[in-house]
Amino acid sequence: MQLTVTALVTTLSLTLLSACSTKPNHEVSSASTVLPPSVKWQTQSKEYPLITRAIYRDAALQLMQRELPTNWVVVMDVDETVLDNSGYQAMLSQSGQSYSTASWNQWVKSKQAKLVPGASDFITSVVSAGGKVALVTNRNKQLDSYTWQNLEAMGLPINTDNTCLMGRSQADKDAVDGQQIVNDKDLRRQQLMTGDVDCYNPSDEAVAEWSQPHNIVMQVGDNIEDIAKTTQASADPSALLPRFGKDIVILPNPMYGSW
Repeated sequence: MQLTVTALVTTLSLTLLSACSTKPNHEVSSASTVLPPSVKWQTQSKEYPLITRAIYRDAALQLMQRELPTNWVVVMDVDETVLDNSGYQAMLSQSGQSYSTASWNQWVKSKQAKLVPGASDFITSVVSAGGKVALVTNRNKQLDSYTWQNLEAMGLPINTDNTCLMGRSQADKDAVDGQQIVNDKDLRRQQLMTGDVDCYNPSDEAVAEWSQPHNIVMQVGDNIEDIAKTTQASADPSALLPRFGKDIVILPNPMYGSW
């Protein structure tokens, strides 16, 4: 049965009250709920938190062993990199729905996402070492306030001086030219390097800390397109392998992606 967007949002709003209490990372456990294998693995397996924690631990060690430049920043994706949205995927399974922009936006606004295991320790290591974090996400830029509140609620050591949150706008999509801007995060990466960024700020004031060029020392994500000038179609795993764990880090996400 097809639902209208209004009916879907209403249904999901009610479902969120119960489904969002079904927490990811081994806390989704209902005998009557049949989850897709990908969601079940991320929410119930012991392998998932072991792998993500190990990846983040090794990434932090790699950074601390390097001679870092001034004004250095680690660029990170948000979904399935910092925030774990397996609760949303479980909710869709429980309600018999599939992904939609309306239901996803409702989930983001609910601020119920938990942390990917290891993400907090990694971000703490970065800011403790004098670095900054740029959260380059393809969540709609108009939802930045909800994303920021969700991140704060998870106890991350973020503030507007050490963390720049940049959601995706139409300008990011329009800038893709297949040459200098290959995927829709490239424009924001370039803006970080030139100091021409539009970071989310609860007070709507520009932060001087970000209005200067920054050196990107590591890119962290769950999707191959979280790497600059890379697409799913063009990526060469053999060429990227020597960089893995050094200046690029990819976390597992079996639930969805550009693939």
